[in-house]
Amino acid sequence: MPRFATQSWSVRRALAAREPFNTYGAFRATNERSYCVGLLPEPWADRYRAEADAGRIVYQVYSYSTPIAWVLDDDTVVIPHVRYSPTTTSHQGLLYALDKAPDTFPQDASCEPAVAFTQAPGSWDWPRADRHPAGGEGRNGRGWVSRLDRSQKPARVDFAPVRMEYSESYSVRQGWATSYDAGPASGVKQSA
Repeated sequence: MPRFATQSWSVRRALAAREPFNTYGAFRATNERSYCVGLLPEPWADRYRAEADAGRIVYQVYSYSTPIAWVLDDDTVVIPHVRYSPTTTSHQGLLYALDKAPDTFPQDASCEPAVAFTQAPGSWDWPRADRHPAGGEGRNGRGWVSRLDRSQKPARVDFAPVRMEYSESYSVRQGWATSYDAGPASGVKQSA
């Protein structure tokens, strides 16, 4: 059984042709006999069961486990006027396709990219990593030192961490202090 995106043209064409399908969500159609009525209200459920018992249902459309439309053997389309969840309501919005011809709907766009991906213009002049030595061979062809050839010690080790004092910060001007602006330079006294 084919599987389509719920709001695709393929679903509408399948509904118009009365072909069984599944979607990636909770919307599906089948031509197999089923007596499951889901959340269908009792008067509609009684009608559905009676027509199923008589063998008159040839095609049925489900949202989750509830039949939201069915087609009888004399080509009568039955769509119960029942309100459901927002998702089922969106599924009910697709049922107009049951009264259309399949060729009235366009084909879905292909999954192929519209443009073939090629190399960016001018990028063939860029240096390629596989053309230049990288590891223990020193400088590469462009004169750059490889990351692996750099010394492992840091460039500067003579710095000390700096404590920032926020004497004119917004919080101090508003009269409340945070952990970073309470101190001798902030002018705010810490409460005990």
